[in-house]
Amino acid sequence: MLYYLLLTVVFAVIWMIVTAQFNPGGFLIGCIIGLGLVLIQRPAIPPLRLARLPRQMMAAVLYVLTLFRDIVLSSIDVARRALAPDMRLKPGIIAVPVGDPQGREVVAALAAHNITITPGELVVDFDTESRVMYVHCLDVEQSAVGAEAAEKRRVTRLRDLLGDDL
Repeated sequence: MLYYLLLTVVFAVIWMIVTAQFNPGGFLIGCIIGLGLVLIQRPAIPPLRLARLPRQMMAAVLYVLTLFRDIVLSSIDVARRALAPDMRLKPGIIAVPVGDPQGREVVAALAAHNITITPGELVVDFDTESRVMYVHCLDVEQSAVGAEAAEKRRVTRLRDLLGDDL
């Protein structure tokens, strides 16, 4: 029951952010919508393992910091390219294998999201059978050099964050 209440509050906060209604009325509407979603879906309650909680918290902090760093550095690179007279673009698409050994869809989806929100790269397709993401890049040569290593780091952090047994 506490898990459902927590999910309801999370949905309410998301509702407030999406609608830009930072007031008690917006929170109340978000709670009603969140509660409705929770009651309709009845999500499975994941087991809480206190032994792995510190590792997951550290992985969450590292993941967010790494994501923030990637966004800032990519933004600077894209701005530099856009302001340069010749724009120095070498666009193209590269194939990046998803490195999760268990083949979990949530890890692949979060890794694709991580790539997509960084400027200069965008996941345009995902082959579920071969577990390969196709990423459009502003500079194919630069992106291809570190794509697999970056994906391996992302997947490792995501596995630590979500827990190895999910």
